[in-house]
Amino acid sequence: MSIVVVGHISSIEARDLGLLSAAGVKPPAGMKGDAMDAAGLRVEALRVTPPASMMPDVAALLARTGLPAPVHMLVPARADAFASRCAIPHGWSFCQPRDDLAEIDVACPASVFACPPEMALMQMARGLGVARTALLVDQVLGTYRTCRRESVGSYGQLDGVSLDECTDDCGTTTAYGLAPLTTINRLSNYLDAMAGAPGARAVRRALPLVAEGLASPLEAQTYALAFCSRHTGSLGLPKPLVNHRIEVPVEARGCFGSATIRPDFWWPEQRVALEVLGVRWHGGAKGITQTSLREKGYYAMGASCITITEREIRMLSSFESAMAVLAKLLGVRLRQPTRAFAKARGRLRTEVLDVRPA
Repeated sequence: MSIVVVGHISSIEARDLGLLSAAGVKPPAGMKGDAMDAAGLRVEALRVTPPASMMPDVAALLARTGLPAPVHMLVPARADAFASRCAIPHGWSFCQPRDDLAEIDVACPASVFACPPEMALMQMARGLGVARTALLVDQVLGTYRTCRRESVGSYGQLDGVSLDECTDDCGTTTAYGLAPLTTINRLSNYLDAMAGAPGARAVRRALPLVAEGLASPLEAQTYALAFCSRHTGSLGLPKPLVNHRIEVPVEARGCFGSATIRPDFWWPEQRVALEVLGVRWHGGAKGITQTSLREKGYYAMGASCITITEREIRMLSSFESAMAVLAKLLGVRLRQPTRAFAKARGRLRTEVLDVRPA
C-alpha cells in the first residue's frame, strides 16, 4: 500500500482539518479526548513512500476537493524535480505514527492521509523565531486563522465563519468563528511523544507565549507583549482569562445587549476587563457606539474596563502607558526596564508586530 502524507505545511489555513470535512476526513484515533496517550502514539508507524510519479496526480485530486493549491506533501527526501504548481514536496524522514494521521476518503491510487495540526506546526516552526511560532500556535489554539487569497473560497464554504478580507500587498485575510484545532495540553503531549522529530523543540520553546481561546491577531499580539514572562521581553502582567463567558446583571444588560459577555481579557478577582479594539468589530460609527455602551456596561456591573487600539499596540510609549493604567487597576506595578529587558522587548516586538503568515 502506498502512503501519501499530505499537509499544507507552508500556510496556516491548511492545517485546519475543517477544510477537509467535504472530503470525508475520519477523526484520527490518537487525537481523541483532551489528552493523548504518548505511549499509544508509537504503536504503529508509517514512513512516507509514495511513487514519485503519483504525487502531482494526488495533489490535483485533493485540490479538487476544496483544498487551495498548491498541496504540500511529505516525502522521504526533498526532491525538487517533482515540484509542480499543484504539488510541493517536503522532506520528512521521521517515522510517523499511523494513528496520528487523518485518512481522507478520495478516489485515488494511493492511501492519502492529512497531517494533524500538531505535526504541521512542527514543520512550520523550522526556521521561524520563537515569537512568530507562538503566533502560529495561537491560531491553532484559537478561533481565527490568517489565510491567503487562494484559500478564502474554502473558508467561505464553512458554516458560521466570517471573513475580514485584506486589500494590502501581502494579500492576507482573517477568518473568524472557527473551532480551535487543539489544546495546549494535547499539543504538549504530542511534542513529548515526538521529542526527536524536526521542529518539536522549536514549538516547545514557543509555548510560554501562547494562550488558548484568542479570537483575533490583535489579541494574540497583546497577550504575547503584555502577559508573558519578562525574560521573553513581555511585560509580565498577571495572566487574564481569555474570552471568558460572564453573566451580566440585569442592570447592565441594556448596555451590552445580552445576558452574557466575553471580554477579550478578564481578571475576575479585580473585576477588570481589557478590550482590544480592532477595526472590524469596533470601527465606524456603529463600532464606536457599541464600544461606548460596553464601557458603561462594565461600570454598571461594578467592573473597570480599559481599551487599547492597534495603533497604541504598535507605538511602544502608548502601549506601555496603557499597560501602566491596567497594572494600577490590577494592583501591581510595572518594573523599570533593565538594559537586558529592553533588548529582549525590542526583539519580541519586532517579531510579534511585523509577523506575516508563513
